[in-house]
Amino acid sequence: MGALVLGGLDVVGDEDEEMHTMGAGAPATRSRNAVRVPTPRWMNATTSQGVSRPQEEMDFLPFEAITLSNGALTGVLLARPQRPFRGERLILGAVNLDTGANVDFLATINPAIYVGAVQVGAAQGGTPFSAFGATAFGVRLSIPAAGQGTDIKIYCALLVNTSSAGIALTGTIIGRAMR
Repeated sequence: MGALVLGGLDVVGDEDEEMHTMGAGAPATRSRNAVRVPTPRWMNATTSQGVSRPQEEMDFLPFEAITLSNGALTGVLLARPQRPFRGERLILGAVNLDTGANVDFLATINPAIYVGAVQVGAAQGGTPFSAFGATAFGVRLSIPAAGQGTDIKIYCALLVNTSSAGIALTGTIIGRAMR
């Protein structure tokens, strides 16, 4: 039986790691007495069986931009990661296509952000895009891990939409992805 790490992006089946278990009366962790096979220095990213370990690296995940026109007030930003991904920093933007002006103050996350069926945030409600602007400070989130092809949706609502050309909504999440 390989290592099972719950809630993370760690390697499943890697005998070199600890085994984590859960259940009533089960210990939180138990060490394995596996024999470690020495590997050459140039193989530092592999297991003792010669299997490459995926590395978690910082990466970005873009959302499909949407345009709310003809007075539309709601839309959904959608992203589907192509490999396991756990987001940390959300960046949102809203631009009036008539004037090119930043209108982050008119756009909100409403009711919430969802990773699959899991809601991100302590409660639902209108959160302004400006809270997650490109220059916002201290807005690191603990977004649940998303597997390959998981829908990450940000439900959006505008306070008002008087733009004849529409308002473009964009988003990106910076986080850790498996390589």
